[in-house]
Amino acid sequence: MLVSLEIVPRDREALESGAAAALAFPRISHINVPDLLRFSIRSWEANDILDAGAGPDKPRPFGFIPHLRAIDFDLDQPFPHREFFSSRGITKVLVIAGDPPKDPGHRTYPTETVPFIRKLKKEMPGIEIYGAFDPYRSNIRFELDYLKEKEDAGAAGFMSQPFFDLRLLEIYAEYLEGKNVFWGISPVLTESSRGYWESRNRAVFPKHFKPDLYWNVDFGRRVLNYCTANNFNLYLMPIKVNLEAYLSGLFT
Repeated sequence: MLVSLEIVPRDREALESGAAAALAFPRISHINVPDLLRFSIRSWEANDILDAGAGPDKPRPFGFIPHLRAIDFDLDQPFPHREFFSSRGITKVLVIAGDPPKDPGHRTYPTETVPFIRKLKKEMPGIEIYGAFDPYRSNIRFELDYLKEKEDAGAAGFMSQPFFDLRLLEIYAEYLEGKNVFWGISPVLTESSRGYWESRNRAVFPKHFKPDLYWNVDFGRRVLNYCTANNFNLYLMPIKVNLEAYLSGLFT
């Protein structure tokens, strides 16, 4: 079983402190870095910060999974970061659609995720591509069909948006048995955060949900145990939470 921790690249210090906190928990095997245009560090650039000090006698402690926004890349041009990925030994990526940028000067393209996955796999056959998985996008049948399209295009597995109800996760897991899936969870500690997830992402919370650390740690442990028992992986997205307290609750 693999466990990936998402670290938001607000700045170098945020990446370094997040990675340092993760070192205390051996079950964390990978670091995910989202590509957020409001920050100056692009997802793949975080590799050099997280990799600082690594060498032949000190291997990197975590696998690295940068996020790529499909709309940032032209399907008619070679993938521009191929040499960067190769020279840094980056072997995994998560492909997302990408939101339109607020900066009108940021160039985007009408590139969708499935053809972009196909392009990446053709140009970099050795790379392990994960497709984004959104259980709230439409309905179960639609999302499963969309995941199948991504798999047929070359995706090796999927990384999901956060789940807040284990029953919904189990329904999807029944259909995705045997697949390489990272099931996402994210602590929600305020009612306003819950409202954000419900209105922006159409997320579903159980009736017994409570916006406190105890409930979120307990839920996280149940998902962790489910993934362990069913040969799945876990994707942690801790936002606006004491990272050490949250990880300690999950793993100790």
